[in-house]
Amino acid sequence: MDIKKGLTIAIIVLLIFVGISIVIGSNKDRRVFFINDFHKSIESSIPSRLNKDYSYQIVKVKGKTNDTILVKPCEDCQSKKLVGKIDEKFQIKFEKGKSVMRFDPYKATDGDLKIIHKIR
Repeated sequence: MDIKKGLTIAIIVLLIFVGISIVIGSNKDRRVFFINDFHKSIESSIPSRLNKDYSYQIVKVKGKTNDTILVKPCEDCQSKKLVGKIDEKFQIKFEKGKSVMRFDPYKATDGDLKIIHKIR
């Protein structure tokens, strides 16, 4: 094996490891839910890291339902009623502590949703 080929392989392996570590590290502040079973509620909690500053907690809800669902995008927020075709983003000021999001199927019995809960 010549030096150029060995160096190329080493650089590719290094880039793969860097990419994987970035993805793994960034998922600590993010949760993703795919919902097609409307028989149970979900509570997501993301604790802030001590060495990191945050500005917002974000909840994105996208998909469709056959009836009303409830999403509570933060601990101190009112629940939001959503129904039908949904594409909503809630962005709330956040600094430290624990970010909590709640999903309740309420009246919905069918649909497909993707909920992203993250802090930045």
